[in-house]
Amino acid sequence: MQMLSAGALLGIVGLATGEAGAVHRDAFGAEPLLAFAFLVVFGSLFAFSAYAWLLKNVRISVVATYAFVNPVVAVALGAAFLGEAVTSTTVVAGTAIIVAVVLIVGVKAPVARVKLRARLATLTS
Repeated sequence: MQMLSAGALLGIVGLATGEAGAVHRDAFGAEPLLAFAFLVVFGSLFAFSAYAWLLKNVRISVVATYAFVNPVVAVALGAAFLGEAVTSTTVVAGTAIIVAVVLIVGVKAPVARVKLRARLATLTS
């Protein structure tokens, strides 16, 4: 609901500031509309479904790593498909992110939590 409200408000502000005049007819061709449909299906529906599944089946610390990994994937895809430049700073930052994610994912749950979860599982069965 928040995203719909924000989208509507930003649309109104854009129209009020005259941005509608900057929209070109080419923006509504087959290629941009197919790209939009792709983002709706894979960027929203599929990704949200996968995120919801992960929340139910994986530790929350592992699920939260998506926010760190997404920019690295975006940079890699930009370099691979659009020829965007990857500087040494970008490589260092990407490496730091990947190392941090590996450290987060590699940490085991404390023994007390594991025992508590096992006990709760036997009580609910």
